[in-house]
Amino acid sequence: MKKKTKSIVSVILVCILLVLFVPVPTGAYKDGGTRMYTALTYKVVRWRVLLDNAKYEKTSVFLLPDNFKNYEELWDIEKTEKWDENKVVHY
Repeated sequence: MKKKTKSIVSVILVCILLVLFVPVPTGAYKDGGTRMYTALTYKVVRWRVLLDNAKYEKTSVFLLPDNFKNYEELWDIEKTEKWDENKVVHY
């Protein structure tokens, strides 16, 4: 390959990797301050949910195929499978 072709392939490869793995802020919710960051291969959710007399704070990572689910579906997963009582702050 020519040097110019190799550099073009390298730039294209770096762009593809950036699109796949760099998260973009996709939402802020008025449930206490939950924020979502989404890439094509994963989703990071910083939970800050106000409950009756408590506040739930935790950061979760959802990989394929869960990264394409919406807020309500991810919250159902968080409540049923990943609930961590140590992350609930009671007041």
